[in-house]
Amino acid sequence: METPKQSRRAESRLAPVVTHPLRTRCLTVLAERTASPNELKGILGVPLGDAAYHVKRLLDLGVIELVETRQVRGAVEHFYRAIERPVLSDEEVAAMEVSERLDFDVYACQLAFADISRAIDEGTFCRRPDQHVTRVPMLVDEEGWEELRALHAEHLQRVLDIQAASAERMSAAGGGEPVHATVFTTFFERPPPKPKPQ
Repeated sequence: METPKQSRRAESRLAPVVTHPLRTRCLTVLAERTASPNELKGILGVPLGDAAYHVKRLLDLGVIELVETRQVRGAVEHFYRAIERPVLSDEEVAAMEVSERLDFDVYACQLAFADISRAIDEGTFCRRPDQHVTRVPMLVDEEGWEELRALHAEHLQRVLDIQAASAERMSAAGGGEPVHATVFTTFFERPPPKPKPQ
């Protein structure tokens, strides 16, 4: 008999993606740019066979699409892009094992830290006076935690809406130059402070 947890997994196209770290990494790249399995091999530092296998799985799951083919050194190379972002609903997150959530979140943090490091190195991190970085350690009760979760969900949806509207404007005739931005937002339970030595 199928458990409610298994049923929730079956309804999600992203569940089979996030349960494999390399598949998640492939989808993340394809959400940012068009790429072939051969390019993913170089970007992710994995064997071509592994990249090609996971691209095929993503295609079968309906979260990416083929956008073009090119002749490259006597072979036909296939280029894909994501049609679904690697963004999980509350229900999808709840259906995951803790280890799966950890793999997914650690990879997202690694990407964010890499973006930050590159922006610092290349001088773009604080170039705009309207950029923003805030860290707010806090104590909340369960109701406050739930309010933070709801606020985070609203914020994420607004971020995606802004990106979609920007894409429409930029694709129109005479659209402006894109600003390459990273929005990294999170909240999490941190361990309590260690007791001071006596």
